[in-house]
Amino acid sequence: MPRARLGLITAVFVAAIVISPIVAVVFRAITAGPALWARAAETQLLPLMVNTGLVALGSSILALSLGAVGAILTQRFVFRGQHLALLTLLSPLAVPPYLVAQMWLEVTGPGKPLALLSGLRRTDEVLQASLVIGACLSPACLLILRAALGRLDPRQEEVAASLGYGPLARWRLLLLPSLRPAFASCLAVVAVYACADFGAVSTLGAETFTRAIFFEMEHNLQDREAAFSSSSILALILLALVAAAFTADRWLRRGRSYAQGVSSPQPPSVEKLSRLWQLGTWLLALLITSSTVGVVVVRSIHHATRLEDAGRFWERAGSALLQSGLWAALAASLAVIGACLIAWVATRSRLRWPKLLVPGASLGFVLPGPVIALGLLLAVGTIPLLQNAIYGTASMLIIAYIVRFLPEALQAIDSGLAQIPERLEEASRMLGRTAQQSFVEVTFPLLRSSMLAGWILVFTASLRELPATLLLKPLGARSLATEIWKYAEDSHYDQMAPAALLLVALSLPSMALLLRTQLPETTVE
Repeated sequence: MPRARLGLITAVFVAAIVISPIVAVVFRAITAGPALWARAAETQLLPLMVNTGLVALGSSILALSLGAVGAILTQRFVFRGQHLALLTLLSPLAVPPYLVAQMWLEVTGPGKPLALLSGLRRTDEVLQASLVIGACLSPACLLILRAALGRLDPRQEEVAASLGYGPLARWRLLLLPSLRPAFASCLAVVAVYACADFGAVSTLGAETFTRAIFFEMEHNLQDREAAFSSSSILALILLALVAAAFTADRWLRRGRSYAQGVSSPQPPSVEKLSRLWQLGTWLLALLITSSTVGVVVVRSIHHATRLEDAGRFWERAGSALLQSGLWAALAASLAVIGACLIAWVATRSRLRWPKLLVPGASLGFVLPGPVIALGLLLAVGTIPLLQNAIYGTASMLIIAYIVRFLPEALQAIDSGLAQIPERLEEASRMLGRTAQQSFVEVTFPLLRSSMLAGWILVFTASLRELPATLLLKPLGARSLATEIWKYAEDSHYDQMAPAALLLVALSLPSMALLLRTQLPETTVE
């Protein structure tokens, strides 16, 4: 078999693994009996749809608002300490929302430092979940909008200014319409994440689809087949909500936009930020970081210092770190290899249909952890050979990580490969190298940084993944996420602190990676 055809078949196989949980869930839901559909419609669907939609909408609006303000202030203006302000605004990426939710419940309890805010605990659970997820996802919107602002063509603004249009008019007539695709991307990214979130909504008590799916699978042990069917029905409706979010994204992207042209490489003009607005920028940055990563780090250190028998719990956290780190490293390595295969086939193949492999392999991004776990259990359960080989083992969990986070590696590698001219490989082959040798000697050195970025993103995301780990990890095994969840459920925050601190520390490489890509875009005067 020619090597090119072997690579194509392997790429298709990787994409099929990603798609298989969706196929399994949809098939089980469609074939579920009418009695299960009727029971789901009567008891759960309407409140779950309303709550999930409200969490997605509320968190999207909050994240977009915070991200837009931060992006404009750090991209279109210069001021002293700008890089530090950007670091502060990005810091929530270091903590998962479920850890922020746990710590907010802890600090607002009776006798706690923020007991005066205990009224927040009595507010609607959906509102609390929206606030937590929106604050934690605001850096994602900031990154998207900063990149969009950096691509705008400054010549358009210069022409408008020469015609007498002031700053507000230029924003209203030029910039805001051109940023509409970026706004749509922000709303879609946060809405999809909110629909897929399990930890924060469960901690705060919001009844959403992911919470219902998880507890249906976790607690309905008397009739596993009925539990799988009921969960599949809920998962199918959740996937429909996610599809609606993407449809809205495509609709909002319609309209005109302008981008920075190749012949105009200079960045958009920037202005000096007034002292009053500098103060406002720092207040915004401190508000976001103190309510997310600040409360987690400060309270975790506080609990760790008063922990009794600290050595035993730090040893447990270290053991969980080694175990979850091994799983995450294997998943990241395999995801990067799979992403390289898919991106290579999609960009270098002379056929048209392999280009569909990239969006097909990216479907895992829209799947919540419980849905991926359910789909894998259904898919593996239908193949006796696989069921005997990997059911109940760590292999199932690693596959779940790959399905869930392969899109992150694929995005980094696909964009990196698109920037490498194909003529370099053609020149190498004219000099007598094979396609494989050309990749190793020419393409790989240029693609190495993108592969490293994809590996770090998948590794850190796998460390944080909670619901899939809870449902698929081998019996008796521990991970940082499950250690945090186990102690937090019983309000044992002292015992939770070591695992929480280690999880935050291991998220720092992804933060450093993001800063490396963002800091060169700004200049301080």
